[in-house]
Amino acid sequence: ARLDDVSYIVGLHRKETDQLGFVPQSCYEREIGGVTNGTILIYEENGDPVGFIYATHNRHGTTKIHQIAMQEDARRMQRASDLVSAVERDVDWLVSLRCAADLDATDFWEAIGFQLMGQVGVKENAWRRHTKTGLPTRRGRKMLSFQKVVGGLWRTSLSDSGLLIAG
Repeated sequence: ARLDDVSYIVGLHRKETDQLGFVPQSCYEREIGGVTNGTILIYEENGDPVGFIYATHNRHGTTKIHQIAMQEDARRMQRASDLVSAVERDVDWLVSLRCAADLDATDFWEAIGFQLMGQVGVKENAWRRHTKTGLPTRRGRKMLSFQKVVGGLWRTSLSDSGLLIAG
């Protein structure tokens, strides 16, 4: 992604706000600017963006997918899978994510090889006090944790793997 893609990302995020967790615009800008160790990729179709993925990486070889969103007219056409595959190419070991249990996306994650690790989230009483109506809010959603092992626990060094490292 480029900095001029941030307005598209924020716009799509607003349209899909019920499916995506909150991420401030400044996070997208920092990732694209290279300030932090994350990845934001844009999927383009005929030169126009149709979706994005946002993931962060740590020094231990793990990556966490924070958000993935596709425009409604671009769904169910392998594009989201392609974005996940692109992120996985930079992963040394493990990819993880959280997804609300009430979304159709839970089937997507299992279909592309992620394993359901369990349920995470807040207790019912904790989120009820955060809303005036007492109705469920995003804070009260049941969240599922998914993981996928991409690499291995023991990885040979790049020089031992036969890869040419350009400097």
